[in-house]
Amino acid sequence: MAIEKTKSNPPLPPPANSRGGVSARPPEKLKWTDPVELLKGLGTDRAQFLTSQGYATIGDLLMRAPLRFIDRRQSAPFASLTTPSAGEITAVGTIEAVGEKGFGRKRRLICIISDGTGVLQGVWFKNYHFYSPQLQPGRKIALSGKVTIFDGPQITHPKVTYLDGDRALPGEASLVPVYPSGEEWEKAGLSKQTWPRLITKVLQVWDGAGPYLPDNIRGLCKYPTLKEAITTIHQPDAMGDFDHSLEALKFTELYHHQLLMVILRRRRRLGDGIVIGSQGELYPPFLKQLPFELSPSQMEVLGEIEEDFAVGHPMHRLLQGEVGAGKTIVALAAAVRAADSGYQTAMMAPTEILARQHYKSAIDYCEPIGMKAVLITGGRDPDENRRALYEAAVGKADIVIGTHALFQARVAMPRLGLAVIDEQHRFGVRQRALLVGKGVRPHVLLMSATPIPRTLALAHYGDLEFSFLKPPPGTERRVQTRIVNDSQRDKVFGWLKEELRKGRQGYLVFPVIDESASGLESAEARYIPYSKIDFKDIPTALIHGRMPIDERVRVMDSFRKGEVRLLMTTSVIEVGVDVAEATIMVIENGERFGLSQLHQLRGRVGRSGRKGTCVIISSEREGEPGFARIKKLETTSDGLELAEEDLRQRGAGDPLGARQSGWVKFRLADLTMDYKLLEKAHLSALETLDRWPDLEPFPELRAKLKQEYRNRPKTMLAG
Repeated sequence: MAIEKTKSNPPLPPPANSRGGVSARPPEKLKWTDPVELLKGLGTDRAQFLTSQGYATIGDLLMRAPLRFIDRRQSAPFASLTTPSAGEITAVGTIEAVGEKGFGRKRRLICIISDGTGVLQGVWFKNYHFYSPQLQPGRKIALSGKVTIFDGPQITHPKVTYLDGDRALPGEASLVPVYPSGEEWEKAGLSKQTWPRLITKVLQVWDGAGPYLPDNIRGLCKYPTLKEAITTIHQPDAMGDFDHSLEALKFTELYHHQLLMVILRRRRRLGDGIVIGSQGELYPPFLKQLPFELSPSQMEVLGEIEEDFAVGHPMHRLLQGEVGAGKTIVALAAAVRAADSGYQTAMMAPTEILARQHYKSAIDYCEPIGMKAVLITGGRDPDENRRALYEAAVGKADIVIGTHALFQARVAMPRLGLAVIDEQHRFGVRQRALLVGKGVRPHVLLMSATPIPRTLALAHYGDLEFSFLKPPPGTERRVQTRIVNDSQRDKVFGWLKEELRKGRQGYLVFPVIDESASGLESAEARYIPYSKIDFKDIPTALIHGRMPIDERVRVMDSFRKGEVRLLMTTSVIEVGVDVAEATIMVIENGERFGLSQLHQLRGRVGRSGRKGTCVIISSEREGEPGFARIKKLETTSDGLELAEEDLRQRGAGDPLGARQSGWVKFRLADLTMDYKLLEKAHLSALETLDRWPDLEPFPELRAKLKQEYRNRPKTMLAG
């Protein structure tokens, strides 16, 4: 086969001293916590780049594990590759020739490699200009992909691994590591080819010590030493050794984090706090004037809160409950208890609509017994806000309700005893801390309608107490859910128009406010044809998060009064929208939402005890991954089960859409897969702290936990 030769580049410089090699003089040993700048030969620019990427210390570098390995033992002789492969293989060989062939759209790059038994071609039809300078005759590489037979065995658009770097490993190492890379890393001179050499050098100069596991736990788990585990994840003799060492390091990460969570939780129990008594003049009339009886679950949660109030330590409790379970009444009852003891309550909500709903509830249920509630938001009349600020500052207001405006410096509450933060995951760590900082160690009640899987609860909220609120008996939401393909849109819209003409109210939910890079139309672009053509004889309105707050409030008031029958909206209604008469919902591009978010959205209908209906339209067809994922909503109404499924399917990256919430990120552990390890780590942390409350025998571990807390606060109220 004739191919045009490409220019060859000069060979890469040989790697530094290989593992097991002899140096002219022993390298100076570095500690786990030493900065990467101390690594000789790294250079200032590379050191700065690594630090910017979160790899600031020797320990950080050592915890960057390979993505996968090239296993030379599984590279079949090229002469035996006579039929197409069923799956991906890795072919290791030396480049014999490289060049381009063909014209126009058929032009392609061909790289011929040999293993001594035969040859194999790697073929690229597009975007191959990045590869061609690297592919030089005589260079050893691995090509990974499916084998097809065309003029001999070939792999089209293979993954390429350059094996020059394995000179830094034992002569013929069977497992060659492949590390994460990217354009930024390549530009910084830290490619997949140079990284193995760097890691080999780090392993040589590292002193082998660092924060790890107590000997009793390591022995019980049968894990290797820290030095053995780190060395093995980079230079394993067998994949079984790699897997075992990786598990040990994942467990260590989770164990260290659980230690921090348990320590913080126990220390809060020891700190001095406000005592709120269980007796008072306001609470009995509050319960008596309610138009309903508190459910057994509400009474149980209130009992847990009252116990926290009485012990003299600050409460830090997370209250979870489905939409409609009655969290607001529990929060108001706790505020009444606080007022009975002479303390103020701050209640913060993420949206003005939700804050106004809480304010209305406080007016309905707290003002009749003599309590004063005020509302502070960015969308209120300035004079009303000034009056509310004054009443909060002089202590006349018992309940101060608001949005983000509450943590402004001008908001003062001299007797703050209880801080309630609704839909807490929508606020950042600092925002929550600013509100809590308005008082002197007040009690804190966080609330969430989004169920949190146990795995995430342990990892992200392990320093908090938990309460779970069940819906009152007989009020379980009845929302029939149906998933359909885009091809049935006209049929769905016909059904929706018919139901609206009967006098029902409903929502039509769009996935994005603005036109997205994926080609989805903006909410406003969809609203125009829908309101003027598809639903032209139906009173409609549009609401989304970018609209001025006064306009949003006006639209919601019109919807509540029944003047608007179809509210077209984005997911802004996910939180706090409570219109009892709304019983139908259609959600477009359902595959764009998480299961928990879809569950929250459908919770907006069927709130009056009447049956609700939610139809989710997917642009994917039945059998495709996105369609199959949301199909579970047809058979499951358990929010926690859906949240667990969301975690398994979508991962733990940003489960509640709250990047500023203080979520912990692990280098190796994956909460989606490692939930059993996390539970084992939690039990081990409890055992360790029961035996050594101050971790006195483990100075390196103590120092690490202090540094973690100081530099990257991960707790819900840190900051």
